Amino acid sequence: MKKMIFAVSTLFLFAACSSDSSTELSIKSTELSIKNSDQSDGSIKDIVWAEGDADWGEEVVAENSVSSSKEVNETTGRIECAVDDGTGFGTATIVSEQTGSDTVSIDEGSSNQVTITATK
Repeated sequence: MKKMIFAVSTLFLFAACSSDSSTELSIKSTELSIKNSDQSDGSIKDIVWAEGDADWGEEVVAENSVSSSKEVNETTGRIECAVDDGTGFGTATIVSEQTGSDTVSIDEGSSNQVTITATK
């Protein structure tokens, strides 16, 4: 009886250890940060990815600077933001270096950085 309890306990221990490590390996998040090009009209804010999948809110990103990184679910989406042209923030026209448009695709399970140019 003692041998059986020991064998079952050992089996549970191995099962618990192996399931923890496989769970850690299979969970990878997709992250996105936005770099504001030095060709933009000014600082950007109100950045939105893929119709609200991620929102940077009031975070202001100066020209040639990078936003904080956000976890996202969508791997293809449109980028929107407001740009400061010196008179205040207004709706921007976005062009990604990657695609030449405001829509881009990012790699799932990776940390991604997309460089954009924002103009009025």
